[in-house]
Amino acid sequence: MKCPACTAELVRVTYEGLPVLRCEYCFGYLLGQKRMEGIQRTRRRSTDELEQEAVAENRGDSEQKIRCPRCRKKMRKEFLKEPASFHTDTCVNCQLIWFDGGELARLQLRHEIRPQAREAAELERRHREMSPERRAEFERNLAKLPEPESPLEAGFKEAVIEALFRSRRSRW
Repeated sequence: MKCPACTAELVRVTYEGLPVLRCEYCFGYLLGQKRMEGIQRTRRRSTDELEQEAVAENRGDSEQKIRCPRCRKKMRKEFLKEPASFHTDTCVNCQLIWFDGGELARLQLRHEIRPQAREAAELERRHREMSPERRAEFERNLAKLPEPESPLEAGFKEAVIEALFRSRRSRW
């Protein structure tokens, strides 16, 4: 598959432990939406490494529309706001996203500075540092917790309770 920005051949590499396609000439990345979400959940690179990549591989944000390397249709430009501030190119047809050089690292940095991501990283760190005995106890206690109900189950249960309440109220 050819790079949508410079037409060089894309190469399969791993990013945060997940396979993606990369242009070794312009440093862009092509990946699917689900893969992008997986990358955001993964934290294998340090903030310093991501910052270095974002600076070293930055090729500027292209506002020119490009074609999807798979289906050749024009990709849609989507602007990501602060603190990342760049355009991604998304193929609505193939669900592929193109990141120009340095943008994937910037996206990862944007995600990692969010409070939820920092809290998750801290919990992950504390879990790794637990002694084997403490970890086993934690896992046993976690297994005892009730499964959270899905939003669909919660809504159904709420509707049933509401219907029962209405029927009883009408009898009074």
